[in-house]
Amino acid sequence: MTTSNQQTSIDTRQFLNNWDPLESNLATELVSATIKRQIKNILKSYTGWYDPFSELIQNALDAVETRKQKTKGDYDPRIWIRIDLQKNQLSVTDNGIGFAEDQFKSFLAPNVSFKKNNTRGNKGVGATYLAYGFNQVQIGTKTPQFEFIGSMKNGREWVEDETGTEIRPKIIKDKDAFHAAFKVIDQGSTFTLGFDGRYVRPKKLTWLLATNANQWSAILRIKSPLGGIYFGGSPCVLKACELEVIDEEGRLTSKSITAPEYLYPHTVIPACKSLDEIQKKQSELISSGKNAAKLPDSFYKLNGLYKTWETSAFSPTGIFKGLHENDFELLTQYKVSCYGFFCYSTDIWDSYNDNVLKIRKGERILRGGLQLATNTMPQGDLLLIPLTRNIGYQNVTHVVVHFVGAEPDLGRKGFQPELEELAKKISTIVVAAFLGWRHHLKQETGAPPDIVERKNIHDWIVEQEVHEKNQPLVITRSDVFLPTMEPSITSKPLNEQDVIALFNQLLAGGVIRGVRLMAASQYKQYDSVARLILKPPLENHKFDVAKNPLGVVGEDIKEFLSEPRILEYKYSFDALIEEFEKGEKTEKDIQLVVAWEMGAKWATRYSITPLLHESNVHHRYFHGATHVVKNYATGEQVFPIIILSELIEYINDPSAVQEYQEKTYIP
Repeated sequence: MTTSNQQTSIDTRQFLNNWDPLESNLATELVSATIKRQIKNILKSYTGWYDPFSELIQNALDAVETRKQKTKGDYDPRIWIRIDLQKNQLSVTDNGIGFAEDQFKSFLAPNVSFKKNNTRGNKGVGATYLAYGFNQVQIGTKTPQFEFIGSMKNGREWVEDETGTEIRPKIIKDKDAFHAAFKVIDQGSTFTLGFDGRYVRPKKLTWLLATNANQWSAILRIKSPLGGIYFGGSPCVLKACELEVIDEEGRLTSKSITAPEYLYPHTVIPACKSLDEIQKKQSELISSGKNAAKLPDSFYKLNGLYKTWETSAFSPTGIFKGLHENDFELLTQYKVSCYGFFCYSTDIWDSYNDNVLKIRKGERILRGGLQLATNTMPQGDLLLIPLTRNIGYQNVTHVVVHFVGAEPDLGRKGFQPELEELAKKISTIVVAAFLGWRHHLKQETGAPPDIVERKNIHDWIVEQEVHEKNQPLVITRSDVFLPTMEPSITSKPLNEQDVIALFNQLLAGGVIRGVRLMAASQYKQYDSVARLILKPPLENHKFDVAKNPLGVVGEDIKEFLSEPRILEYKYSFDALIEEFEKGEKTEKDIQLVVAWEMGAKWATRYSITPLLHESNVHHRYFHGATHVVKNYATGEQVFPIIILSELIEYINDPSAVQEYQEKTYIP
């Protein structure tokens, strides 16, 4: 005999086998039309390309956090994401709290939510968007008491249909989940979206031209809640996100994202310093009785500067003192914090997006602008930083303003006007704060750094240019330059002629690739004329500490050929300094020096930037440079220098020379 409770359970199971998520709300056709309009209005607020990613990942993060709060024992919070470019599908599965049976029957209806105020969203519109914004959706849940997997088709077609001919879609029970991760979890939920149909956005996940897990990892950490914004607070409870990407040919790449945090520009752009680090170093110099203005070279010619302002930093006596009293009330109410990044050129964004991420040309996932965020989640697209002075700096500044407890609109694109206005004020102050430190950045010249210099055009150089053009030396056979893995010189140089011979062997063998010799002569008492070069294949010039330790740092290196330069050879740099002191040679005429050893006299006249030290690699602008000689008083560059003894020690074991380089050259 069947009891009343058993009969109810059986009826529920049969109901779920063929399930209309709106059935309980649709007593009449009038009500049906009203709810349809309500759903359509919800869908209108979701216009962003990344909205599906944001909603699915947000729900998954909320689910694992809720389970974490309710679990006393061991629990390993995880989510799984699969981006299938071949099927044009997105799947997100979590091992979170899952749905109770009564929740599952009603959560797709408009304005139904089971989230609490401490989660990322509580308006009850996200699930409606996922169910009726697409024409293919599979949903599944698993708890100790309840499990269900089902699919719904043509939800978006029904919403957009004005003729009344489209049949209201139902969820049909499936045998298996589309996402294999759902099979291995003990509890949680799964969603899979298909991106086919006239009204669906995005139409093709391949549009970005991102085809592997590394690319998508960066994209999701910038454009979705997977990039959490914590600013030193409690980190995300998520143990890891397992990301899989299947390209159009069916090839699978995967990545385990163990730090699901916002992809701050300074973490992916090399040669950056925080303002805090600079100020700390200045304090150290002052405390040791040194000049705070003479920082080590590693603090200059940077790609970018950055800083985070915690809630406590928003003081009426600090850089934010210009804010209104009402602004400070909002700052306190919403526990505002802020991150700022300031780079020397918009080329930084171009280089990262085009050369590192290698996504669709012109698409700028990371760029200058104001990013609003609330409850650890970036919201909407970047806003323009509204500068009235110093126009242009808003394009090289990336600002994130984070609120706690702010509620964006339905599509999570905008905030209350007073909060958006406050964020814009903060962003303009951040730009101004960086301007006072921009002398630490590289100078944007339109050419590779340090290549554009004062020309010393002598008759001798002009003659060599003409000779180079009219009488080029060309060897077309590639098989004659066979590498021997050792120089022909079998012992360390004893004099200047040995230095010249060794240097030429290193050039011919490709050990040094950034110098092209034009002529050797004793005309006007100078040794040689050379050009600095960076030519294809550019990979041969790029720095890699293991494979190419003498290379140039950066994904944005560009081909160039410098003007002719006078090159001086010496056994010891001391000998050239003595010639300067005697007036036999002029410092300003020389643009490159090659010597066996540095000697000791430099310390009384110059400061040295050691390019063989890991902190200064970003100062090297041609392959093979080992040091930069700078004027001790002004800090201006005099010329680059190649010290062959230190170069050889470095290429044999880069790590072994770090202590010597720091101790000898870094104050």
